[in-house]
Amino acid sequence: MKKLLLLLATLAVLTACSAHTLVVADLDLLSFAQGTEGLEGDLTVPGSMQVYIPDADDNLATPDGGELISDLPTLDELHGLGIDVVADVKNTGSAPLDLQADFRLAPASDSSNIYDGAGDTSLTNTSLHLEAGASGQVHLEAHLQKGDPALDLVTGDGFRVGVELRVNGSSTIHYQITGFHVVLEQRPFDLIPEP
Repeated sequence: MKKLLLLLATLAVLTACSAHTLVVADLDLLSFAQGTEGLEGDLTVPGSMQVYIPDADDNLATPDGGELISDLPTLDELHGLGIDVVADVKNTGSAPLDLQADFRLAPASDSSNIYDGAGDTSLTNTSLHLEAGASGQVHLEAHLQKGDPALDLVTGDGFRVGVELRVNGSSTIHYQITGFHVVLEQRPFDLIPEP
């Protein structure tokens, strides 16, 4: 009887570990941040400007390598990748503002400029209009599935992400990044090489 129960338990475990099993790791990257440096700030908009967040070179106005995400599990054979970034913004000035945000993905090796279209890609973009004194939210969400060429930029060395923000209007803005999630999806049987 014990052997039969052990056999049934083994069969149940093997059935659960089928080729359709999807392992999901949901990482809240803000939980790793030290304080609010780079996650919150104020900008004076002189009529039109572009800024790049997060800032890797201490100058928000110059494009750079964005944020390197590395040392994450199961980056060699991903089945899917989800990225979700949320920023609260407030027009603290006296004139209306228009914002356009472009979320970029690049390989880990692209440390100089992930916004130039050379080896990097735009995942998603959004726009927002803010009257004077108004608050809003910039929400950038993307999900890549296996077979999507952009997923090839995510390797065992990691990957880079960043947001190019274009702002038009003569006013001031306060921003705070309030959410930054990365979801890694993998099917364990994808790691077994095909004969």
